[in-house]
Amino acid sequence: MSAASELFAERGFTATSPTMVLDRSDVGHGSLYHYFGGKEALALTAIEQMRGDLMVRLGLERSDDLDAKSDVDNRVTVDIDAALDHYFAQTEGRALLHLLTDPGVSESQVVSRQVRAWCDDLQAAIHVAGTGEDAEGSTDDVPPDRLREVSDPHLEAALGRGLLALPRTVDLLHPADPR
Repeated sequence: MSAASELFAERGFTATSPTMVLDRSDVGHGSLYHYFGGKEALALTAIEQMRGDLMVRLGLERSDDLDAKSDVDNRVTVDIDAALDHYFAQTEGRALLHLLTDPGVSESQVVSRQVRAWCDDLQAAIHVAGTGEDAEGSTDDVPPDRLREVSDPHLEAALGRGLLALPRTVDLLHPADPR
């Protein structure tokens, strides 16, 4: 999965082929197709793995220590932006940026839904980190307007900064790795 995640982060969905994943991971052709069936299933599994433990990966998990809570609350807004910038500099964040801008993703309803769910997870993580309103990891009870009001400014700004930090192009005609 790490090879697929890295390639989606470097090249996006459309420009990544199963052969590239095979070459990078040293997994046999039969194994890839036995477990995943194809590129779409591989992408879904990679996305699900990269979506996992968002709060931990973002470094925004909240402490149960009452003395530490006031310190966390005072710095959480600044930390959210810094954590998002760090996230979008990592493999998972770069992969999400590429998937959000890749026209091939919209051709697959299941991959598109999974990418949307990943963004929803990010919104929820930002909301929880910023407000402390956490219903056992779920924001289902939070009105959608309130969720967007808290999370959208942080997420939109971080996505913009992340896009600006990506390499300007992926040269499909003269790639560094010809596979």
